[in-house]
Amino acid sequence: MTDKLEKTFAIVPSQCDSTARLGIPNAFSLFMDIATEHADQLGIGLKDLGPQNKFWLTVKSKVHFYDMPALSDVVTLTTWPEKPEGRKCIRDYILKRGDDLLVAGKTEWAVIDTSTGRLVRVDSVYPEGLVLLEDHALNEDFARFEGDISCAEEIGHYCIRSTDIDLGGHMNNVAYIRAFASLFSSKEWDRMAIKDMEVWYRSQSFEGETFRVLKNDIGDAKEVYYLKEDGSVAFQLRYQ
Repeated sequence: MTDKLEKTFAIVPSQCDSTARLGIPNAFSLFMDIATEHADQLGIGLKDLGPQNKFWLTVKSKVHFYDMPALSDVVTLTTWPEKPEGRKCIRDYILKRGDDLLVAGKTEWAVIDTSTGRLVRVDSVYPEGLVLLEDHALNEDFARFEGDISCAEEIGHYCIRSTDIDLGGHMNNVAYIRAFASLFSSKEWDRMAIKDMEVWYRSQSFEGETFRVLKNDIGDAKEVYYLKEDGSVAFQLRYQ
């Protein structure tokens, strides 16, 4: 049973930003796509869990960007799941160009029983015989968000569009990253030169909803909060 999935491919124009390099939202898309493919190979993908009324949820992600590959660069993307802990598990990602490490990330996942709305133990869906590695793409723990937005600056609004909606009927995880990127011009985005990004998905959001987007400066980092119309936080993003 394949405990790791490794794919080699060339960076294509649809994955690039205005600098002709892999865009940050596109890196998140690559991670989501390879995780989905690997889950299917392991027999724990949507087509396998759906009939059991189970569905994978992305809880949070942490990514470090060392150097983004350019258009037509040939890269290798690798992913693997770690040993689950109760109702959560970590999946790791490494993107390389030859021996050069380009991007490293990890995502915390959970499995929800859609018939009860409750999370289930992840090891209850893992296939028998799966060898779980002790390798870690990132050794850093997930950060703690400050949580105090009383002095945060409002930097914009975002209305969820039909193109943001995924097969679950709610806003896709990567769509949040694209929505964040859309708040800045190409020149601003390039000047930000983001090296670390962490995202937490707090609640589901649906087409037609509008977010207020607030930003806090926390030392060298910045925290961004997407607030629903009732004031609740749908999504948090931390970058530097």
